[in-house]
Amino acid sequence: MKKISRKLICLLISIITVFCLVGCGGVAAKKEDVAKDAPKTKTYTDMAGRQVTLSTDIKKIVTLRYMDTNILAAILGTDIDKKVISVGQDLKANDMDMYNKYSQTFDMSKIVECGSVYDDSVSSEKLLELDPDIIIVDYAFIEKGSVKKLMEAGLPVVVIDGDGSNSKNDPLYSMLNSMAMLGEMLGYKQKTDEMVSYARGKIDNLLKITSDAAKQNAKKPSVYFELGNVTPGEIGTTRGDTTSGLGALLKRLGAENIGEGHGMDALNPEIVLTSDPDMIMIGGANWNPTSNIMRFGYFMNEEDSKKHLEEYTKRAGWSDLSAIKNGRLYGFHFNYAKYPYGFAMIEYISKKLWPEQFKNVDPNADLKEFFSKYMPIEYSGVFFEDWK
Repeated sequence: MKKISRKLICLLISIITVFCLVGCGGVAAKKEDVAKDAPKTKTYTDMAGRQVTLSTDIKKIVTLRYMDTNILAAILGTDIDKKVISVGQDLKANDMDMYNKYSQTFDMSKIVECGSVYDDSVSSEKLLELDPDIIIVDYAFIEKGSVKKLMEAGLPVVVIDGDGSNSKNDPLYSMLNSMAMLGEMLGYKQKTDEMVSYARGKIDNLLKITSDAAKQNAKKPSVYFELGNVTPGEIGTTRGDTTSGLGALLKRLGAENIGEGHGMDALNPEIVLTSDPDMIMIGGANWNPTSNIMRFGYFMNEEDSKKHLEEYTKRAGWSDLSAIKNGRLYGFHFNYAKYPYGFAMIEYISKKLWPEQFKNVDPNADLKEFFSKYMPIEYSGVFFEDWK
């Protein structure tokens, strides 16, 4: 057998090497294609301290509390119309005011129901059918059986904290922190961070003013708060718990709350008369579209708000109260902590407690500016009002 020449051997080796490289390159290319096609995810820590892994391209959003519609609108802008597929309950039945307002701009009729988180009837079967990329639930409902079921099923549940229900979160900033978190998760980080910074600056400022005012004034302004979810002829509940909610807010703003120690009970009318508070505040919302309650929202007007506040002055003995004599009867939207523009309601309360110190702060102007900068709907309605 003749010897194979060195040149031929080199040629054969070169050919084999080329085929190997092409083959390996093909495998590498296929792996690269697979990597490109694979869904990308990122892990976050939610407001309950849970580790949650979500798609980096969220297209289908579910929130289990209908009030979060405003938060999502602020973050998503006009994209709310194509990304939010469910708000839990029937928005039209539970908040006609919000439904009608958003229906002026978006098709809200296509929003799907998946059950109420309030009565623990959220349907995991319905959510599996909807196949959302994220399910948003507030910390206040984290112990609900239907919510736990969603978590156990491995669905993409993210916990926010609208009003500091989680004691680890500052109630005045927990909504803003929740929004910043959602902004990053949903892919709207830059806009949301700017919006949150705006609102945070307003709260920082009002806390500084109220802190300075409380230090400079030995006497705290006394206030009586009543929830206006019943007619003025009935006595609504107060907020005397200073560990959370409005009771905690009033204390932080430097007020003397005459309802302190009475929890969420209705305050005895005699206590109001004997305490003779400097001011009276009524919390309102659209809990019932037909009853004669204290109402605030997108379709309220100043005349009706003032007329309703006037009805409280007709209560027995109220005409003799200092608050009524001095015209210091006020109303504000009670669900302020659930809204991205809640800072404006807190500014309003602060201004009524400390009018001289807040003479250069205009809550109504700040509220309208927030809408013009960040909300995909036009400002309308009344969210706080003076009787006089």
